[in-house]
Amino acid sequence: MAAETIDISNAMVTEPTVLGDWMLVAPIGVPILFGAVLLMVRHETRLHAGIAIAGLLLTLAANAALLLQVLADGPQVMTMGRWLPPFGISFTADALGASLAFVATLVATVCALYAMRDIGATGRRYGFYPFLMLLMAGVGGSFLTGDIFNLYVWFEVFLISSFGLLILGSTDRQLDGATKYAILNLVGTTLFLTATAYLYGTFGTLNMADIARRAGAMRETGPLMTLSVLYLLAFGMKAAAFPVNFWLPAPITPLASSRRRCLAVC
Repeated sequence: MAAETIDISNAMVTEPTVLGDWMLVAPIGVPILFGAVLLMVRHETRLHAGIAIAGLLLTLAANAALLLQVLADGPQVMTMGRWLPPFGISFTADALGASLAFVATLVATVCALYAMRDIGATGRRYGFYPFLMLLMAGVGGSFLTGDIFNLYVWFEVFLISSFGLLILGSTDRQLDGATKYAILNLVGTTLFLTATAYLYGTFGTLNMADIARRAGAMRETGPLMTLSVLYLLAFGMKAAAFPVNFWLPAPITPLASSRRRCLAVC
């Protein structure tokens, strides 16, 4: 008996991945690769700055190439695992997402150049540059993902690295700010996951393109308004946007600084 032929073209990608599609994951893969290299040479702190800046420049070039490709050919999509949306996880780059990824990498490169003088041997030994590379991988993934749950994953990637950067010096203010940041982000993450579960129950998908297509028929409805409020609150807490910015550490004024010195002397 001849084997039955199953048509999988409606569920899976059957064509080979073209080379240009890999430009979508290069801004994420390059920082992860260079972060791993930095961990392998963690005891050679004199090499960290050069390796990190080389990795950021390569990431910046990948983001520039992706942005040019988007501007020339329109939005780019790459589906991971060969499963088509809404089952597979997709990376998507439009003009806005590619521009934000490029600008973020440009800012990180400038910060890395400044850190060559500002970050001493202790900060390098405790992992400033690996944390920075992991941060940029999370930022790039957040801007280029096409899936809500994948957005949560990349958000947590750069939040974990930001925790490390916050406490790098282990001063009182850093530990105080990092503790508040961790607790408030735990609350924000809970709201994010609750909203994501509600979103999946409402739309039956977490693919951003599918959600945008289906949301048109649900404007000004209760579920959509609830989802908007939950996501606005979750992202507002993580970004310290008003009025949920109360967890930010207070700046030290000259009077407060003098008071602390007096207390230390006493």
